Amino acid sequence: MLEEIIVTVDDRPGVLADVGEMLGRSEVNIQTLCAFTHQGLARIHLIVDDGEEAGEVLASNGFKVEATRAVLTATLDDRPGELGRYCRRLADAGVTISGAYLAGRSAGESELIFAVDDLDVAKTL
Repeated sequence: MLEEIIVTVDDRPGVLADVGEMLGRSEVNIQTLCAFTHQGLARIHLIVDDGEEAGEVLASNGFKVEATRAVLTATLDDRPGELGRYCRRLADAGVTISGAYLAGRSAGESELIFAVDDLDVAKTL
C-alpha cells in the first residue's frame, strides 16, 4: 500500500538528492513527490511504498517527519472534467482531500493519488 510522508528540513543545495539517495539505499521506492521551499525551509511530500521505513530513515538523518499516512489511488479517464467529477463524489461523501498527486498518464487514463481524511469511505466511491 502506498503512503504519503511529509518531511521538513532546512533548505540547502542537495536536499532532494539526499532524500533520493537515502531512500534508494533503503530500497524505498518513491512513486511521486512534491517539494517546495519557503522562508528557508524545504517541505517535501513523498508517496512511497514503505512509509514506515522512509520515516525512520529520514528522521534518523535530521528530517522532521510531519506525517505518514496511507493514501487512495484512483484511475480516471484522461479527459476534461474527470478530476472535478471524482473530487465532487468525495466531497459529497464528506471526504476532505488534503493532498493530490498525478502519478502517471497513459492509454487515455490518469492515475491519481489522494491523501484524504477518511480512507475507508473514499475507497467505496
